[in-house]
Amino acid sequence: MTRRSEIPGQAGSDVNYTVTPNNIHMESSFEISKEDFESELKTLREQYPDSLVWNRSMDSLKREWAAHNALHAMGIARKQTAHADLNWPQHWLIRLGYDIIGTIAWPFIK
Repeated sequence: MTRRSEIPGQAGSDVNYTVTPNNIHMESSFEISKEDFESELKTLREQYPDSLVWNRSMDSLKREWAAHNALHAMGIARKQTAHADLNWPQHWLIRLGYDIIGTIAWPFIK
């Protein structure tokens, strides 16, 4: 798979995606609502089933997105946390951080 051009979001948000073999870059990921997040990923999975990102579970992807949103909402590294890069593979320490922060943040994400 080669680098893909930007793909507009499905839920009517201003979010664009860039899909590569091992990454889904979500521009302004904080603009995706909790209700739309999984359907957005499912649509991308249908369009790009060969991306290695799908080796991760949907729960893992949700926790990473929730961690980015929580950090962005708290004003922590806003330039970096405004966007999410859902990668495969992921270093275990980064995965652990996303798992902890994302699990705590998930109930509070809108």
